[in-house]
Amino acid sequence: MNLLEKYRKNPVMRGIVQLIPLSIGSCVDVAITTQLDNIMEDRAKTFFDELGNGSVELTKSLIETEEFLHKYFSTVKAALNTIRREKIVYFARLLKSSIIIGNSRNIDEYEEYLSILDELSYRELGILIRLYHFENLHPNAEGENELQRTAKFWDEFCKTIMNEFDIEEDEINSVLVRLKRTGCYMSLIGYWDDEGNKGKTTATFKRLIKMIGEKSTNRLHHR
Repeated sequence: MNLLEKYRKNPVMRGIVQLIPLSIGSCVDVAITTQLDNIMEDRAKTFFDELGNGSVELTKSLIETEEFLHKYFSTVKAALNTIRREKIVYFARLLKSSIIIGNSRNIDEYEEYLSILDELSYRELGILIRLYHFENLHPNAEGENELQRTAKFWDEFCKTIMNEFDIEEDEINSVLVRLKRTGCYMSLIGYWDDEGNKGKTTATFKRLIKMIGEKSTNRLHHR
């Protein structure tokens, strides 16, 4: 069943599906063209299934606004260029979250978080989520600074990401350093002359997790 047929009873979803040209155009090799079209349609199906799922209602008046259309086209473009189906789901949830009053403060903020999600690889997202969960399991004790708190679980966290994401021990620091570019991770330095090899997730990442659905991240894993 193609996407238009699937949503024939939902005119709003059918309308936004029709906005996206799923065909990639002409190609010398018809077989390759067909395969690529199938891949793009499968990715689109993942996106629209999630977008149409849940309590967030897409109305005709909403999808005709300039702000929604801007978010929509930007998000669909990112989703269709993503190989991981789990991450495509996150793009759809980000868009749905922005529809809820109060979740997205302005269009600039949405573009920033869309850019962060797009830039993060699936593995990087998984590493940040693992760290975020360890942080939640180990809240700050009275009189304890963040570095002391982090030191309690850091070795276990490192072993976890090494096993789940095929990271060698001597690669951990460089992998984490690369995460700083997104604003989702920062090193903990300045406490007890630490060398800065431990870090934490930032308020930016916590905001992103909220927008894509924190509970959904529990099932993210490496394949």
